[in-house]
Amino acid sequence: MDTKNGTVELFAQVVVAKNIQKDEPIFFALETSCVPPRVIPRTVCLENIYTDTVFNNIVAIENIIFDFDRQKDVEVNLNGNVTVTLKFELVFLVKDSQGNRAVRVVPGSFTKIVQLEDFCPSLTVSELTEEVEEAEVLVRNVRFDQVILHRDQTCDVPGTTKKGTPVDILVTADIVVKLTRFTDVIVVGELDSLEKDC
Repeated sequence: MDTKNGTVELFAQVVVAKNIQKDEPIFFALETSCVPPRVIPRTVCLENIYTDTVFNNIVAIENIIFDFDRQKDVEVNLNGNVTVTLKFELVFLVKDSQGNRAVRVVPGSFTKIVQLEDFCPSLTVSELTEEVEEAEVLVRNVRFDQVILHRDQTCDVPGTTKKGTPVDILVTADIVVKLTRFTDVIVVGELDSLEKDC
């Protein structure tokens, strides 16, 4: 603040360009027998619920939470194009036939390369280098499509010797990528005096 000249110097984060990917699959599998490959649900193995020395198969998924921290779990590489990598967890609230509930967590990762011409407005490589300082990624409208497969069958939980219930899960979301820069904002005017006349 310059009190002699009556100016206050501020800065603002300005959006240079933005890209929105609607209904983007972020947790999925690919059916490679099709050309081009088709997005299909991914099969995961949710650990069965242990009660009274018995492992009970999961019969219901009561809720799913998309756990994501956009400050820690996002990486954006600005190098000729824009590569976005998200790390997240899917938190399942599951129930067995006896009414017992448990929480199961499945990690996930998503990577997307966004071409510069797909931004609004489109950018050149030089504009990306010279005008963009930071990137922000928003994940909105997360949607889950899940099916429990063969409730009477079991699967092997990865990394353990435990049994689980196979579940097909497809997760889609709207991904918003904002490319930003900081710019100075100068407000010119008179400063009110803090002293009052006696």
